[in-house]
Amino acid sequence: MDIVVNYEPNEKQAIFHGCGAEEVVYGGAKGGGKSCALVMEALAYGLENPKADMYLFRETFDDLEANLIKEWKEKVPRELSDYNDGKHIATLRNGTTIKFRYISNYADAERYQGRSMDWIGVDELTKYEERSIQILLSCLRSAKGFTPKFRATCNPGGIGHTWVKERYIIPTEYGRKEIIDDITGGKIAFIPATVYDNTILVKNDPRYVRRLENLPEAEKQAFLYGNWDIFEGQYFDEFDANIHVITPFVIPEHWKRYIAMDYGLDMCAVLWIARDTEGNAFVYKEFQEPNLIVSNACEKIKEINNGDKYTCLYAPRDLWNRKSDTGKSTADIFAENRMPMTETSVERVDGWMNVKEWLKVINTKDIETGELKKTSSLKIFSNCKNLIKCLPQLQRDDKDPCDVSTEPHDITHITDALRYFCVNFTTKAKDTMLEEESATQKHINQIIKTAKRREQYL
Repeated sequence: MDIVVNYEPNEKQAIFHGCGAEEVVYGGAKGGGKSCALVMEALAYGLENPKADMYLFRETFDDLEANLIKEWKEKVPRELSDYNDGKHIATLRNGTTIKFRYISNYADAERYQGRSMDWIGVDELTKYEERSIQILLSCLRSAKGFTPKFRATCNPGGIGHTWVKERYIIPTEYGRKEIIDDITGGKIAFIPATVYDNTILVKNDPRYVRRLENLPEAEKQAFLYGNWDIFEGQYFDEFDANIHVITPFVIPEHWKRYIAMDYGLDMCAVLWIARDTEGNAFVYKEFQEPNLIVSNACEKIKEINNGDKYTCLYAPRDLWNRKSDTGKSTADIFAENRMPMTETSVERVDGWMNVKEWLKVINTKDIETGELKKTSSLKIFSNCKNLIKCLPQLQRDDKDPCDVSTEPHDITHITDALRYFCVNFTTKAKDTMLEEESATQKHINQIIKTAKRREQYL
């Protein structure tokens, strides 16, 4: 007898079901068919692995019943499964059990410490603290020889936004590739999906899409487009990884190259930036490391620069302050190490506003196809992971919304380096020559000043 399961996966759901990675997160926006996909993924694993022990989790039992349990009862034929309403357990004909459970806090998660789970599914992952999910992942093992799998769905936002983004979104380059977990050696994947991928919902309830489109901008970016880089109070709400983050390529020899640096003993943060002939900028390399004395920082920067010719090295003016004990400044020691620096403006608001101009999304037309597309004057190579991580996390200062908050401090170093570059240039290509002449003259003047103070440095 043929048994029909009332489920036809859309394109993104099919990718989710076909992904063989040990940990897979699906979704990233409302209306993408996440809960349904998670339930069907559970059914597929359960049918393939007789007598497997499986768990489906949600934050509250009400949500569990309204979403996962409801989907199970509607989609899974009774010929395949018995569902016990009292115990909230579905039992497949081959002996596999799927336990529907809720975790509202860390104490709930601790109850599962030490259990053995062949398969774990978590709906709305960003509603959980990382430590709660870590407990579940520690239970992911199979004494039966099955391949243990973790599957989850989520939207941007919530208490788990940051850790989910750092574990699943950024390392996979927003779903562009699978990665290997450093600890377990297992594969991790992210499958992005939005309401527009859910063709059935769009067809049956177009008003739902319009309601999402009518949300305030921050919520619309998160829930409609699945944008992980937008949140309330965010300073650079222009940032969009799909536009600003690109695959690395070989920088042409004739492009101008620059280095921008924020230095302190707590952190040395450095960016390498190239400008093309049209005035666009490309951040193509980065370096960030704490506890480096100046001479060691010079060695590291030289090593990473690898002999590339650059126009100048931008640094904030406080690095020209002389130490009372030695009479030397940080700039002096850099000059001694044959790395003369160019003083750049430290005006915060003007600098950040210039960064916003560089990040501004521009509508343009493809010369060959005529297709409209979005771009920006600043692009960041995907290997610059610290900048990609920190830039969208910067928040507005409570006292001055035109300025960036200095907390959390650890994300401000690499972004300050970007500010020190951007404040020296406008984004207009026609101003390129004038700006570079001005920057070069500033660079020459600084070398002359340094030489006069320390003739032996020449």
